[in-house]
Amino acid sequence: MAIDFKDSISNPMAMDIGNYVTQGRTVSKTIQLASFTTNENASWAATHQLQKESYPFATLSVPVNRNLFRLQVGDCFKFSYEKYGISNMICRILQISEENLESEEITITAMEDIFSVSNSVTRYTAPVIHASEKPTYVLVPFTHQALFEVPYVLSDAIKVLPLACREENLDLGFDLYLSVDGGNSYSFLKRFSNLQPYGTLVGTYPADTYTIDEETGFTINFVDDAELIETTTWANIFSAERNTAILGSEIISFKDIIPVSGEQYKLENVIRGRFGTQKVAHAADEAFWFVRKGIALAAHSEILAGVTRKIKLVPYNIKYAGDISESTAIDLSIDGRSKKPYIPVNFLANGSSKVSRYSADIVLTWSPRYRSKGAGIGTPGVVLADTDREGLFEVGVYVSDVLMRTTTAIDAATWTYTETMNNTDNGSLASEIVFKLLNYRTEEGVLYESDQVEVTCKKN
Repeated sequence: MAIDFKDSISNPMAMDIGNYVTQGRTVSKTIQLASFTTNENASWAATHQLQKESYPFATLSVPVNRNLFRLQVGDCFKFSYEKYGISNMICRILQISEENLESEEITITAMEDIFSVSNSVTRYTAPVIHASEKPTYVLVPFTHQALFEVPYVLSDAIKVLPLACREENLDLGFDLYLSVDGGNSYSFLKRFSNLQPYGTLVGTYPADTYTIDEETGFTINFVDDAELIETTTWANIFSAERNTAILGSEIISFKDIIPVSGEQYKLENVIRGRFGTQKVAHAADEAFWFVRKGIALAAHSEILAGVTRKIKLVPYNIKYAGDISESTAIDLSIDGRSKKPYIPVNFLANGSSKVSRYSADIVLTWSPRYRSKGAGIGTPGVVLADTDREGLFEVGVYVSDVLMRTTTAIDAATWTYTETMNNTDNGSLASEIVFKLLNYRTEEGVLYESDQVEVTCKKN
């Protein structure tokens, strides 16, 4: 307790050492003692005031007879009460009241007096420390980190999506470093806050579910931040506004997240093979990354199609940045994904995709996908007009795994492998033919190709 008094040479302090040791902390207060002109007297008064404020004095109200009527307010007396173990406690009278002049009912209200307080504390409750433990701000290199080249839906330029799962509670994000010399040196690129929920697949997830999977779903064992994910609506996931994720290399959206046990959650009502990716079979423990809308992307003049770059994600928090030498480099091969046409769908031979048969010509048909109109944005399954095509198509003809013919620059959504071509390529009609189709385009002299889709046709 600090004391402020008139004409003081200094500001003296009074301290209750017992209280300080017992509580393990200091609670300070400044009081005005304007009538005191010396430090000694001010300290004496402050010590008593401190005891009054810090000591839990007892109060009592007891009826007495006229033997104590002579006492006045301010007088002291000794109080003992065997039931509560009180013996000769010095009390000071605060108030004396009587029911009426003729009554013998006299009530004294008193309080334990400061001068009865012992200087030694013999019994007290152990103090509870409410202060939070001082954070250490330790930084640990990321165990779970990833880089993905983003599809057209996120950017029409070549960019990468860096992701990491927080290792420490105080992690805020990471600094991205790029190497163009195979890891001999790194340059700072950008600071990111892309810390995302991460987990691994429990069991397997087959490729043969419906594209809009309302029956199977899959379970993820999350490492951290699963509470950031919430169930949403079909409208939000059709438009990719909410609940987009990357399972292995397949981009999916999901409507519902349901707790299973511990950190395991089941994701149901899934839209698969989004934004140029394909439905594939997923093995147990495959990586799962949740991707929130508006997440930051990385671009650089040295992030080019056809090159491989080493990139490091170095964690930071509010106080420190991590050591780049401790972070593990990620090798990223860049193929210009945002520039690539999307895989054509509904590839048919003579009207069938399963058990296709022929006896003469084989007519191939397919549905083009245009990146800004029918490549996973909006309602799935929308068939584009015949004029809505991006780039050109290429068909490869295979017999017994040998490429027999390649036809390029197809500016249509159909092509016919004629009986004449078949006889020319194979000497006679082949018993089984595999056709492989891709979409391609050229930009600034660079060729960008979609993945291939295939169909098999057998001779009757």
